[in-house]
This record gives sequence, structure tokens and C-alpha cells, in this order.
Amino acid sequence: MAGFETHRRRVHDAGLSVRARHAAFRTCVVAFAPYGFRATYHHPCRSARIPADLGQDPASLVRAVEELHAARRLWLAGEAAFVARRRREKALGLRHPRPDGSWWDQGRGEQGILAYCPDPEFHPTGPLPELVGHVLRSVVLTDRTIAFTFIPLQWIDRRTLH
Repeated sequence: MAGFETHRRRVHDAGLSVRARHAAFRTCVVAFAPYGFRATYHHPCRSARIPADLGQDPASLVRAVEELHAARRLWLAGEAAFVARRRREKALGLRHPRPDGSWWDQGRGEQGILAYCPDPEFHPTGPLPELVGHVLRSVVLTDRTIAFTFIPLQWIDRRTLH
């Protein structure tokens, strides 16, 4: 299967049909869905104002995939920093990651899901990269009733939820 970047290029390819470009966008969401496929798909669709008839605004697909791409770059940078930290720790003989209070201490959840979003249409309204950055910078509480594998959306100011 082709990766995120390949499908991102297909979304940008005006020579493809709008339907093929939309399918490529959906495949990008499959590859990077920080709060599950349905909620993540809904988020850039709403913020990029993708119309029901894609022929009315094919550029909306480009806006949506670029928002997703920007969030993914933040995720990949965080992953790279975590990997570098773990390599340094392993070189020092530390077999288990030292907790630093970050989201990375809790693991990556199911397929990298950052936040659990049970209702796909009820998610934070801010730009996806801003929200991913917020979650990655969040300090995880040690109380297992509040912090678990997934960062609860309540950590994001509920006034920004719609």
C-alpha cells in the first residue's frame, strides 16, 4: 500500500477525478487518524468546508489534506524526539523509558490515537495541527481515572468544543 505522502500528492493532482482525489484524502486519514478515523475525517472536512458535491470546491480537498499533513508533521517530530531520547537512555543501560510526564509515557494507544473521540461529530474545533501540538505538549496526570492510554478530550478547553 502506498503511504501518506503518495496519497497526499494524489489529492493535489488536478488531473485526477475529484472522486479519486477524495479517495486519496480518505486514505491519508487512514494513515494518520489522531482521534480515530471518523472523528479525524470529520475534523478537516468541516474546517476545510468540503461540500457534499466535491465538484463545487475541489480545492477544499487540498486544504483538508494540508491540515492533516501539518498535524502529522508535528506527530512525526514528536516520534523522532521520543526515539532519540530512548536511544540515549538505552545507551546508558536504561531498559524502560524514564517517565517525563509527557504523553509519550502512556504509550501510543491504538494505532497512534492521541485522543478518544466517541462521537465523531463532537471534537475540538481548532485547527488539527494546533490540537495535536496541544495534546503532545500536555502533561499526563498519574491518576489512572483521568489519564489512560488515550488523552481525554476534556483536557482541551470545553468551550472550544462544538
